[in-house]
Amino acid sequence: MTVMAKRKSTKVGVTQEWLASRFPLPPYQFHWRAGPYHAPNVNVGKTLHDEMRGDIEVEGFTEAPIPWPAADYRRGRGIERGLLPILCGDLVRAVCEEDELTVAYYWGVTRYMVEQWKQAIAGSKTSDSVFSGLALKRGNPEFRRKFGYK
Repeated sequence: MTVMAKRKSTKVGVTQEWLASRFPLPPYQFHWRAGPYHAPNVNVGKTLHDEMRGDIEVEGFTEAPIPWPAADYRRGRGIERGLLPILCGDLVRAVCEEDELTVAYYWGVTRYMVEQWKQAIAGSKTSDSVFSGLALKRGNPEFRRKFGYK
């Protein structure tokens, strides 16, 4: 008969701050390729054009490292509600230029959401055609002018 070792349970009172101080991120992990990025100067109640969802009213700002105008959305089966950043302005440029983990970290969303944003911007239905779709968009002078490319 073999004896299984018991797994150590998590200490009571362990917070994210404690974990961050104990296990800091590598300094090279989340760096911009084409940044910095700035949030649009808007107030709550103003309407912005979201590249994925159309015209949306700003309902608040995210609590991510880059505070961004956000709108309400339902998670899962509509039980949980939260604020999702509005896909506009420099966020569109960041989604096109930066890797998923960097965008997910600075805007406080999941990597899956960044992949959905990329599909919406590229106008593709599958993730296989996103890369070529984004390359075509970045080469379009009107797209570059609209989203502040140099």
